[in-house]
Amino acid sequence: MDYATIMVHLDASRHMHQRLHLAAQLALAYQARLVGLLAVGKPDPRAIRYLVDGDRYLASYNEWQRRVGEAARQAFEGETRELAIRTEWRAPDWATAQTVQAEAHLADLLVVGQLDPSDSDAFSEDNFVESVVLRCGRPVLVVPYAGRFPGVGKNVMVAWNGSREAARAMRDALPVLLRADSVDIVSFVRPDLMRDPWLSPVQFAATWLAGHGVQANLKEPVIGSGDDVGELLLSLAADRNTDLIVMGAYGHTRTWEFVLGGVTRTLLESMTVPVLMSH
Repeated sequence: MDYATIMVHLDASRHMHQRLHLAAQLALAYQARLVGLLAVGKPDPRAIRYLVDGDRYLASYNEWQRRVGEAARQAFEGETRELAIRTEWRAPDWATAQTVQAEAHLADLLVVGQLDPSDSDAFSEDNFVESVVLRCGRPVLVVPYAGRFPGVGKNVMVAWNGSREAARAMRDALPVLLRADSVDIVSFVRPDLMRDPWLSPVQFAATWLAGHGVQANLKEPVIGSGDDVGELLLSLAADRNTDLIVMGAYGHTRTWEFVLGGVTRTLLESMTVPVLMSH
C-alpha cells in the first residue's frame, strides 16, 4: 500500500511554504498525486448583516481571498513545476475547517500546519487542526511551525498504548514505516496502573509490523503517575533523532468544545517534529 493522493492545506501563513515543500517531497517519494487545497475561512456574517458598509466589507474580503489564493496557487505551481508528479489545485469559495474535513476524503494523507499563535495571516478558525484530525477520517500529518523539515520518515517513532487509535495510526502510517531506516515502538509503563483488558501489549504492534516486513525496536520506559507522557515522548524523540512521530489522536467534541487527550494536546501545542495522527 502507498499513498496515492496527498493533500496539503494552503493559506496565507508564512509557514505555508514549509508544509508545501514537505508535502511535495512526499508526493514525489510515493509517486502520489498532490492536491493543493486553499482554505482561508469565510467572511464574518455579522459584519455583512449589521454593518452599514457590509457590501464593501464583503467585496474587500473577496478581493483579499483572491489575492491570497493567487499567491498560494503560484507557490504551489512553483514548488511542483519541476517534479515528476501529478497535481491538482482546489480552491472552494469560503472554505472552512468543515470544508477541509470533507475535501480530505479525496486523499489518503492530509498535510496541515501546527497553529502558530503569532502568525496573524494563518487560517485562524478556532480548533482548526484539532477538528480536522478528529473528524476527517484520514491520517493527518501536522507540521510544526518552528524548525525546518525537508523530509520525514527515516527515523520513525510509533507511540503505542494498545488502543484502537494507536492501532489505526500505525496502520495508516504503514507506507512510511515500510520505507523507514529505523522504527521505534514506544510504550510507557506505569507499574502502579492496572492495564485495561481491551488494550493490547506492545508486542502485538511489533508482531503486526514484522508481518509486513518492518523490524521495529521496542522501548518500554517506566514512568510515574505525575509524569507528562507527551513531554517524555518529545524528549525521547529528540534523543533518538526521530524525524516523525506516529500516534493515535484522542479526543471528542462536546457541543462546540474539543476535549483532547493529554498527550494529543501536548503534541499539538509543543511538537518539535512532524506528527502523523489518526483518530
